[in-house]
Amino acid sequence: MMTSGGRRVLDADAHVIEPGHVFGAAGADPAIMDLPETTPRVPCGDMDKLTDFFAAGCDAEAYLACMDRQGIDAAVLYPSIGLFAPFAPGVSPADQRDRCLAYGEWITEYCSTDPTRLAGVGILPLLDVGHARSVAKVGVAAGLCAMLARPNHLFGRSLASPDYDPLYADLAASDTVLAIHEGLGVGGTIGRDRIEANGPTGGEGGTGGFAIRHALSHPMEQMAAMAGLMLGGVLERHPTLRVAFLESGTGWLPYWLARLDDHAHWMAESECAELSRKPSEYFARQCVISTDPEDSLAAFTTSVVGADHLMWASDFPHPDAEYPGAVAEFLAGNDGLAEPELDTMFWETPLRFYGLGGRFSPSG
Repeated sequence: MMTSGGRRVLDADAHVIEPGHVFGAAGADPAIMDLPETTPRVPCGDMDKLTDFFAAGCDAEAYLACMDRQGIDAAVLYPSIGLFAPFAPGVSPADQRDRCLAYGEWITEYCSTDPTRLAGVGILPLLDVGHARSVAKVGVAAGLCAMLARPNHLFGRSLASPDYDPLYADLAASDTVLAIHEGLGVGGTIGRDRIEANGPTGGEGGTGGFAIRHALSHPMEQMAAMAGLMLGGVLERHPTLRVAFLESGTGWLPYWLARLDDHAHWMAESECAELSRKPSEYFARQCVISTDPEDSLAAFTTSVVGADHLMWASDFPHPDAEYPGAVAEFLAGNDGLAEPELDTMFWETPLRFYGLGGRFSPSG
């Protein structure tokens, strides 16, 4: 399939709407999302555009039809409820493992409808490292192309914790992407406890509003995760681990890599003595970042890190997604990108980074 003016498009971060029962009773409880009352909840901002999709129960055939309408040839699918349910407060290690296993089984079946166009991502139960390793093993064996971790400081540790080294070694050995994806609704995320409690919509108890929390949490949680993985030595210890930083825009990346480089140099004789490379070099060797359709800074970021480190993504069908004009919106905001860069970002980078060259045919 050749679409979008003859350009092949691989959506590097789209979302399914999975049935709540996949996660048991927790999946049917809206409280697990822990979101402000003002949170936008209408898919793609206009439910009328998705009447057929929801009437079909958001099944895979209906999803493929939505992709066709957008001019998207293939997609890597991330969860929606799964961004929250496995990480709900008070979840036990066994329950978290079981929720992640159940989702992995469900998304594998979902993608089997057309494995030449759909690829699934599993969820890591990071509460227990042993469980995370076993879930990752099952997911890799099932053909999932990446395993998702939230960037937040959860369960008393960050992603930089040496506790996760065995997991990272497993992912690297299996050539599986560590996909870092924020989801907003976990207690303690940047923007919730430190800022919005005192903001104009904070109110008693500091539950606050959506705009501040969302604006801060996605890029800043990714920045914190990146700092830990790089300055904390994770990418030094695991030189073949591939890491994707998702759904946070790209404009912050050049600044952040420059700042991390500066701090690595500053502390080269102490905290960062074991690092053999600059953070920007770790990124060049092992990492990518995803754009958003409204990301008007992608051209600037590309000029710094190269199109081979950017992947286009739609975020379909979440409330901030543009449908069916996501590709057009991105092109309109980034007219400084040359055709070869666009081809790389829309197809070649995600195809290579997710390891999908043998699964998605050259024609899409």
